[in-house]
Amino acid sequence: MTDLASFSDSYAEARRKFLEAARLVGAKLTSYQHPAQRGPGGEALYLDVSVLGPGNAARVFVVGSGTHGIEGYSGSAAQRAWLRGKPRLPKDTAVVFFHAQNPWGFAHKTRTTEENVDLNRNFIDFSKPLPANPGYAELHPQIATPRWDEEVLKDIFRWLDAYREKLGEKAYSDAFNGGQYTQADGIYYGGARPQWANRAFRAAVETHLEKARSVAFLDLHTGIGPWCEHIYLCFHPEGSPARERARAWWGERAVNLQGVTHKKLATYSGTIIDAVAQMLPRAEVTSIVVEFGTLARRDMQRASLAQRWMRFEGPRDPVLAAQVRREYEAAYYPADPEWRKAVLQQSQDFIDRGVAGISST
Repeated sequence: MTDLASFSDSYAEARRKFLEAARLVGAKLTSYQHPAQRGPGGEALYLDVSVLGPGNAARVFVVGSGTHGIEGYSGSAAQRAWLRGKPRLPKDTAVVFFHAQNPWGFAHKTRTTEENVDLNRNFIDFSKPLPANPGYAELHPQIATPRWDEEVLKDIFRWLDAYREKLGEKAYSDAFNGGQYTQADGIYYGGARPQWANRAFRAAVETHLEKARSVAFLDLHTGIGPWCEHIYLCFHPEGSPARERARAWWGERAVNLQGVTHKKLATYSGTIIDAVAQMLPRAEVTSIVVEFGTLARRDMQRASLAQRWMRFEGPRDPVLAAQVRREYEAAYYPADPEWRKAVLQQSQDFIDRGVAGISST
């Protein structure tokens, strides 16, 4: 039977289990502490980095968890379970795990940072004009509801359906999911400045990856895809060497959007995989996103609205907020044992594939 003990109920528990697993296999650990924020129990918050293999390895496979906070619980379990398998690495190859890339969101069980920022829209150059998303400017007044009840939600989705029908799937996805930099109380807000988690991640990349000649970065998420299955998102251009490497290492489904529940993916700004490629211009970089599927797209959109409502409206109605929170957490971190078994079984395979792939370069 698959051991579900790798899963945790809190950030503090997940961190303890991850650090213990890393130490048991002799991985070297570096921790980056948030200087200003704490978890809900007053616990300190960290981006933790474990390095298994030589620190000066030419080939480095990186697995990140918790870019979207609460989604880090499944990513942490996958990292811990893989380490507990006592892996043996090919020559001149290292495996680096970035645990809790957004520790505040992880600890508080939300996707965003302490400033309501989607970290995966925050890796832009803030010295330049911010990316525009005029579609979101139309969406925001419709979705920023002070009330949370089924009739209100029906009206919101009725409006969204008409808006999608008018614009088409691609423009709708860009408006809803692509990221926006104007409404700090909105969804997929990219921020007005780099977040602490952004700066900590960049410091970790500089410390642990700058000497590598070949780097693969796999970022773990939840939400997009069929229940109990994982899907890949590859953003390298068609025909590029990086896209061909992803296809060779993880198979055709790594690049063909098999299982993706969005009819059209948004064009995203400021993603963490963009940052890795920009920071390592001398390395051969291959990036891939893995999503553990949970609910249908509309249910996940409802969860996005719930996150905004809980943060900005929920404090006025704690009883309703607690109910909405239970629904929200179930969308991004299901308790179902079969779902959790699938996470561990599937992650073992695609992490192993990544290690084999990077070692072949």
